[in-house]
Amino acid sequence: MEKVKLLYEGKAKRVYSTPEEDKFIIEFKDTATAFDGLKKADISGKGEANCIISSKIFELLTIKGIKNHYIKRLSEREMLVKSVKIFPIEVIIRNRVAGSMAKRLGLDVGKELERPVLEFCYKSDELHDPMINEDHILALNLATEEELKTIKEMSLETNKILIEFFRKCHLELVDMKFEFGKDSQGNIYLADEISPDTCRLWELGTTTSWDKDRFRKDLGGVEEAYREVKERVINTPIDSKARIFIRLKPSILDAQGSVILNALKSLGFNEVIEVRVGKLLELKMDRKVDEPERIERMCRELLANPVMEDYEWEWIE
Repeated sequence: MEKVKLLYEGKAKRVYSTPEEDKFIIEFKDTATAFDGLKKADISGKGEANCIISSKIFELLTIKGIKNHYIKRLSEREMLVKSVKIFPIEVIIRNRVAGSMAKRLGLDVGKELERPVLEFCYKSDELHDPMINEDHILALNLATEEELKTIKEMSLETNKILIEFFRKCHLELVDMKFEFGKDSQGNIYLADEISPDTCRLWELGTTTSWDKDRFRKDLGGVEEAYREVKERVINTPIDSKARIFIRLKPSILDAQGSVILNALKSLGFNEVIEVRVGKLLELKMDRKVDEPERIERMCRELLANPVMEDYEWEWIE
């Protein structure tokens, strides 16, 4: 898939159109920013790390039934995504007190919350992304009541999934920022990225940061932090199943189907006019890398005869 036109360049990513209207390409940059762009630097390997981390996590969320814009990773820094119109809203989920919540409420950093706290911010660099509530969102027509309900439900469910996944990476998900978008049919998708740029990640059982706080707070070891999270995410398996359907192409005579059809008619089931026989395979997989195209390769190279057979597949939880 080729890039056609640069549509948007933000602090950490570029978005390009493609020959297909419903698909975009996101390119991740090495640029790191903080405090609304007042602090800026290039972090070697950051773009690659965020692309790989986001790809693996979006793949996990797809398996878990969370709609997201991710289609596939094209390179170490690029991913192909569904084209969506982003809501001008940021969703923040907090599992522990940290960052601005600690400052605003005078709470100790690291305090565990009785339940996840969900906050909204208005996406505006000029206004420094001010916090808003649901009434603001509805009154300003930033989202409908039904859309907002869906966004909240998806955010809280994603939080549950990622708490468990990052724990397997020996990391604690302290808080994170989500963005959502809507396609031309009105379907809502989790969008943007999920990475150390958008998540606050601590070493499990400690307050040691493995995220952009190392850059914000001049803690050092920024490159190492992004690289460490990338390696942990890559090497944490996703237990998943793929269901593959294989059937003869419509132009190929199905001899086995004809035998079954004749047998059914001999038993009086004359309403049956055609039988096509296919194969159903279920693969249980331990995926450690972001390569969804591997199932395509399995089908093309072994499981299906591409000359005579069609196939389709899906992830099942």
